[in-house]
Amino acid sequence: MFNFITSRNLSLLVVLAYAAIALLGGSSRSAIAAVGAVLLTMIYALLPLACIWFGEGMGDYIGSAPGPAINRRTPGWMIKIGGWFLLLLPAIIFVVSFLNS
Repeated sequence: MFNFITSRNLSLLVVLAYAAIALLGGSSRSAIAAVGAVLLTMIYALLPLACIWFGEGMGDYIGSAPGPAINRRTPGWMIKIGGWFLLLLPAIIFVVSFLNS
Protein backbone atom coordinates (compact mmCIF):
# COMPACT_ATOMS: atom_id res chain seq x y z
CA MET A 1 0.00 0.00 0.00
CA PHE A 2 1.09 3.59 -0.48
CA ASN A 3 2.70 5.46 2.35
CA PHE A 4 0.69 8.69 2.68
CA ILE A 5 2.35 9.84 5.89
CA THR A 6 5.25 11.86 4.55
CA SER A 7 6.76 15.12 5.73
CA ARG A 8 5.18 16.91 2.78
CA ASN A 9 1.69 15.66 3.62
CA LEU A 10 2.06 16.36 7.34
CA SER A 11 3.38 19.87 6.73
CA LEU A 12 0.56 20.59 4.30
CA LEU A 13 -1.93 19.34 6.89
CA VAL A 14 -0.44 21.71 9.48
CA VAL A 15 -0.68 24.65 7.06
CA LEU A 16 -4.30 23.79 6.23
CA ALA A 17 -5.07 23.64 9.96
CA TYR A 18 -3.49 27.08 10.39
CA ALA A 19 -5.57 28.39 7.49
CA ALA A 20 -8.77 26.95 8.99
CA ILE A 21 -7.99 28.52 12.36
CA ALA A 22 -7.27 31.87 10.67
CA LEU A 23 -10.52 31.63 8.72
CA LEU A 24 -12.70 30.63 11.65
CA GLY A 25 -10.73 32.36 14.39
CA GLY A 26 -12.76 35.55 14.71
CA SER A 27 -16.51 35.28 14.42
CA SER A 28 -17.11 39.04 14.30
CA ARG A 29 -14.74 39.73 11.41
CA SER A 30 -15.79 40.60 7.91
CA ALA A 31 -15.18 38.25 5.02
CA ILE A 32 -12.38 40.47 3.68
CA ALA A 33 -10.58 40.37 7.04
CA ALA A 34 -10.92 36.59 7.18
CA VAL A 35 -9.51 36.18 3.67
CA GLY A 36 -6.67 38.55 4.58
CA ALA A 37 -5.87 36.45 7.65
CA VAL A 38 -5.76 33.30 5.52
CA LEU A 39 -3.49 34.99 2.96
CA LEU A 40 -1.10 36.15 5.69
CA THR A 41 -1.05 32.62 7.05
CA MET A 42 -0.20 31.21 3.63
CA ILE A 43 2.52 33.82 3.07
CA TYR A 44 4.05 32.93 6.45
CA ALA A 45 3.99 29.23 5.55
CA LEU A 46 5.89 29.63 2.26
CA LEU A 47 9.42 29.55 3.69
CA PRO A 48 8.86 26.67 6.13
CA LEU A 49 7.14 24.60 3.42
CA ALA A 50 9.98 25.29 1.01
CA CYS A 51 12.51 24.21 3.63
CA ILE A 52 10.59 21.02 4.42
CA TRP A 53 9.75 20.05 0.85
CA PHE A 54 13.02 21.04 -0.85
CA GLY A 55 15.53 20.86 2.00
CA GLU A 56 17.96 18.62 0.13
CA GLY A 57 18.08 20.93 -2.89
CA MET A 58 18.39 24.04 -0.75
CA GLY A 59 21.19 22.43 1.25
CA ASP A 60 23.15 21.64 -1.90
CA TYR A 61 23.25 25.31 -2.95
CA ILE A 62 26.72 26.83 -3.10
CA GLY A 63 27.23 30.31 -4.45
CA SER A 64 26.66 33.95 -3.79
CA ALA A 65 23.70 35.30 -1.93
CA PRO A 66 22.88 38.70 -0.50
CA GLY A 67 25.45 38.82 2.25
CA PRO A 68 28.33 36.44 2.75
CA ALA A 69 28.95 33.79 0.11
CA ILE A 70 27.82 30.24 0.81
CA ASN A 71 30.89 28.08 0.34
CA ARG A 72 29.83 24.75 1.92
CA ARG A 73 26.84 22.49 1.60
CA THR A 74 24.32 22.36 4.42
CA PRO A 75 22.87 18.95 5.30
CA GLY A 76 19.33 18.69 4.01
CA TRP A 77 18.04 17.29 7.28
CA MET A 78 19.13 20.48 9.07
CA ILE A 79 17.17 22.60 6.60
CA LYS A 80 14.12 20.38 7.11
CA ILE A 81 14.36 20.61 10.90
CA GLY A 82 14.58 24.39 10.63
CA GLY A 83 11.51 24.36 8.40
CA TRP A 84 9.58 22.25 10.91
CA PHE A 85 10.64 24.60 13.71
CA LEU A 86 9.43 27.64 11.77
CA LEU A 87 6.20 25.89 10.81
CA LEU A 88 5.39 24.81 14.36
CA LEU A 89 6.55 28.07 15.99
CA PRO A 90 3.05 29.67 16.06
CA ALA A 91 1.62 26.56 17.75
CA ILE A 92 4.51 26.49 20.24
CA ILE A 93 3.98 30.17 21.07
CA PHE A 94 0.24 29.58 21.53
CA VAL A 95 0.79 26.62 23.87
CA VAL A 96 3.40 28.45 25.95
CA SER A 97 1.24 31.59 26.24
CA PHE A 98 -1.80 29.46 27.12
CA LEU A 99 0.11 27.63 29.87
CA ASN A 100 1.48 30.88 31.31
CA SER A 101 -1.91 32.61 31.54
